[in-house]
Order: sequence, then C-alpha cells, then structure tokens
Amino acid sequence: MSLRLVNLDCPSSGSAMRGEGLDTIFFCSHCGHAAVLDDQGLQIVESTALLPTPGRHAQVWRPAWRLEVQVRVHQRVRADGRSTPEWAGRRVFYIPAFDIPLDDLTRLSRALADVPEPTAEVPREPIRGGTLAFDDALTLIRHLLIGDEVRRSDMLASVMVDVDEISRALVALPFEADDGRLKCAVTGVTVDIRD
Repeated sequence: MSLRLVNLDCPSSGSAMRGEGLDTIFFCSHCGHAAVLDDQGLQIVESTALLPTPGRHAQVWRPAWRLEVQVRVHQRVRADGRSTPEWAGRRVFYIPAFDIPLDDLTRLSRALADVPEPTAEVPREPIRGGTLAFDDALTLIRHLLIGDEVRRSDMLASVMVDVDEISRALVALPFEADDGRLKCAVTGVTVDIRD
C-alpha cells in the first residue's frame, strides 16, 4: 500500500480548497471551479449552481452531481407475461453528493428531478465537500428509474434499464439550516446530515 499526499489547492486558481474526512469532491471559494480527487490528483470538473426558489435563502451550500443521460427502458415484462413498449429519452438528474441517509438521498433526488433547468454561477463562498462518486450517482439514477417502473400500475415482472452519460457537472446546491437538519432551498425537502 502506498500513501500519497495531495495539496487541496484549486487546479485553476491555486487557492486552498476546503475538505474534510473522506471528501473527494471540492469547490473553490475563490474561482468557483469544482474538482474531484482521483488517482491522478485533483481534476477540474465543470461546475454550476442551483439558486434558491423565491422566499428561500442559501445558508449552506452542498455538492450535487448534475447528470444528463440517455435512458432506455426495454424488455419490460408484466406479471402476466406480456411485454410492454420500450421507451427512451434524455433526462437530467441532480444527485446530492454528500453524506446523507439513502432514504433522504432518494427523496431529494426525486424532488430535484422536477426543478427547472436554469442554473447560475457558483457562489464565491465556502461550499462543503462531497463523497458520492460519479459511478455511484449513475447507480442511483438506475435505482430511481427502476423504482418508477415498479410503481406503475401494471404489475411489473422484469425490466432492463440502460443509462448512458451525455454530460456531467458538479452543482452547488443551496440549503437552509433547519435545527440540525438541512432544508433544500430549491425543493423544500428536509434531510438528515451526518457531520
């Protein structure tokens, strides 16, 4: 086993980036760029932010993945053995990339699926780091899509879901502090945090 120390300096501006514990996702509070720590060191990733809805305010910023994907649902068979039509299309998902319980992660991801697309420049203020890897975000998207198919009223027996990445970015997601919990300033969904 080898150990390598990596400076948490923004690859773009050279400014120190804030990180804690097991964080692998970082935002620079100087230039707004995001970076992911991998085997090669810190790699810049496209970054943007979602703005709070009117009447809500950002007190805390946390990372999320913004993934545009091509989805194909096929080989969908009902319990009576009948096949149903396949469907395909482009979808955009926002998957929180920080440490929260799986139930909260799923609820917040579903709520974020309904937000409008407009995004903004990353705020120049501290944004907490994240731990959810890109591959894990794709796995959660498959989970969400299969869950949607299972909830349909036609008694699903089996289904195949293909998800192919079109684009990815890291998003600064605004939250309001809510008595030891976080309330998403975009959706209003409240989640437990593990600090």
